[in-house]
Amino acid sequence: MKEIPDFDGDFVREWETNYYKCDEDYRDEQRYQGLIELVKKDIAERDTISKQTLKGILKWKLGPYYGEDGNVDWEKYKITYVPRFRLIISESISDNHKLFILIWDEDKLKDKLPVVSGVLDNIHGKAGGFGVPVASTVLHFIFPDGFPIIDIRTAETLYVVCRIKSPNRYDYRICDQFRQTILGIAGKTGCSLHAIDRALFAYHRDVLQPKIDEIFQTWSAANKPGPEISLTLNAPSKLRRMVLDAMKKDP
Repeated sequence: MKEIPDFDGDFVREWETNYYKCDEDYRDEQRYQGLIELVKKDIAERDTISKQTLKGILKWKLGPYYGEDGNVDWEKYKITYVPRFRLIISESISDNHKLFILIWDEDKLKDKLPVVSGVLDNIHGKAGGFGVPVASTVLHFIFPDGFPIIDIRTAETLYVVCRIKSPNRYDYRICDQFRQTILGIAGKTGCSLHAIDRALFAYHRDVLQPKIDEIFQTWSAANKPGPEISLTLNAPSKLRRMVLDAMKKDP
């Protein structure tokens, strides 16, 4: 990139402010703060997250894509999900392993994490619906100062500036790189993970996405002249990565 932003306190304060452009953004913030308090209450009272609280988190994260008939098996909530949340909240699992408790089934956990096999006796089946973005969101609400949310906009921003090795938000292998980068920014700036998330999100939306569209439009016009189109967030990840790689090489 021609200009690599310095993720300092001024950057976070400016771009977090830029995030809030309409009333819906402020309502989104109110929902976020309300869920933070609900999770605190759940943990204090029952050492886990209630079904209703998790539904609230999923609605907040997925927005119009959320449906209660999705991948979460609500009928088996107490068996499949409650033990996972209790294990994450306890001190039995290191931070490096918490995400895996949400995204892997019991067999893969015991195979890949033998170091924690002794505390997995109550883990059953697969916590369906928890890909990396959703799992990181749940972890963030449990540990708002310890786990950042991995989102397409934040992941692509860090990838373009060479802080993580892949922009694919579903790739669990970038999770530690992503987390350590965000924690590093927080340590340097004194800003919350939530503020940093908002700043990176807004920077991507207002700066990177227009550049992505510009490159893609140039490619499209060169191959098949026609109306300008944008490379949406739902476009194939390989295609978006090709554009991001072109941006990284831009002198």
